[in-house]
Amino acid sequence: MNSHTGSNIRRIREQKNITREDLSRSITMSQSDLENIEEQTVEPAVSDLLKIAGALGTDITALISGSKLSDKHVVVTRKEGRPSMERRGAYDYEFLASSFAGRHIEPFIIEVFEQPKEALDFSHHIGEEFHYVIEGTVCIVLGSEEHTLTQGDSIYFDSSLPHALRGVGGSAKILTVLYNGESMLHATRSKFMRGLIAAAKHLGDRSVAVVCPGKSEIEAVNAGVREGVIKHAYLIGDLSGLPQEIMRYPRHYKHIAVPGRGEAYFQEAAQKGTALVRSGDCQMLMKGQLNTALFVKAVLHEKNAITTGRRLSLTSIFELPDIDRLIFLTDPGINPALVAGRDLKTSIDIITNAIDVANALGVVRPKVALLEANEMPSDNIPASRSEQELAAMPWNNADVYGPLSYDLALYREVAIDKGMGDNSVAGKADILVVPYISGGNFLYKAWAMTMNADVANVVLGAKVPIMISSRSDTEMTKFLTICVCAVYSQYQAHKK
Repeated sequence: MNSHTGSNIRRIREQKNITREDLSRSITMSQSDLENIEEQTVEPAVSDLLKIAGALGTDITALISGSKLSDKHVVVTRKEGRPSMERRGAYDYEFLASSFAGRHIEPFIIEVFEQPKEALDFSHHIGEEFHYVIEGTVCIVLGSEEHTLTQGDSIYFDSSLPHALRGVGGSAKILTVLYNGESMLHATRSKFMRGLIAAAKHLGDRSVAVVCPGKSEIEAVNAGVREGVIKHAYLIGDLSGLPQEIMRYPRHYKHIAVPGRGEAYFQEAAQKGTALVRSGDCQMLMKGQLNTALFVKAVLHEKNAITTGRRLSLTSIFELPDIDRLIFLTDPGINPALVAGRDLKTSIDIITNAIDVANALGVVRPKVALLEANEMPSDNIPASRSEQELAAMPWNNADVYGPLSYDLALYREVAIDKGMGDNSVAGKADILVVPYISGGNFLYKAWAMTMNADVANVVLGAKVPIMISSRSDTEMTKFLTICVCAVYSQYQAHKK
């Protein structure tokens, strides 16, 4: 992690004339904890960085690198202002254009350290690279070929070839220009999602257990590895049917074979996945090519459960056009109804799970709207009465109100027109809670498919975040889901 994060926070806070007391109050952090972060005696959790970025009106990139993402056509990076990442593996990086949003090339100055050939870490991606040696001698391995370059030499190559670098006779310094044709940070259209990706990349050390992986799960893991979010992926099950070319990052995979076929095979694979969670080896769990009911059964297994006592629920995180905040939708995919009979425990768990992930992504005190057809509770709509009861309960870390119609929940002008401008949630909702799964599913598909909005999904209520993908999920959705789970997993660990 970047050792300058604390000083960047202090500098931006002082530039905006915000006192440490005011900032600590707005993000519900003690002044002493904030002081420790600013004085660089502790490294903040990514969830705290997202909260601080929101309170300071900037993005997480500015806190990490010192430069806010800019949509301007020209960005100047001064020598003394180059953000750096020290000794990540065999290299030190200095970023030359980190504040240019949506860039398609990535220029660096890299210090390449001497290391033995057998320790080289190869990478490859769709795109191209250019290296120019500023000082020293560097060996570049491309596939089976080696190229030794000295000061003034340069090389340009197709980066789909496996490649690695090492210093010769000491460290070397090179100018690198990289075009990554698959970069997810540049592919997303969404401001808040870019911040989420930057946060997950900042962590860079997450491990995931993938139960019975298929081609789509391996591709999602590959994107996570390529983007520096996933460090290790435990692939549990039989991999013999997968094409060899898809196994692009073997140094990051750990295969756990499971013999047999049929239901017993799937059960054992799922149990091995939950065992990795219980042992602490994995911070995320992904369902592959097995029945969802079998997978969830292993998560909830009486002896080997990885639950927290809360009901499992799905929260989908969207960035919607013309709404300047992330919107959390729950539950569009697991629980048939918000209220089971007259028991509100399920409802409380579903709402609490959504509040939890909103906190993890930097929303300090989420505003929760309990959706119905309109804002007037009615005995003819029993769910509206239950929502009224839920809204009346004490919620220490969120504002909860309902029932509210969709437009009243999201749009400030509608709330004012209806005389609800002073309501703590109306027109300002971060979280939308649907009364029935059908309504959540309709909203999800309308936003994701018709509006083409970026979305991530996370199943909550277990000891780690769970990923259950849909056939209709795009590559971006799968990657953003990994990013959410990475950030949430660190938030869970800090809460314990």
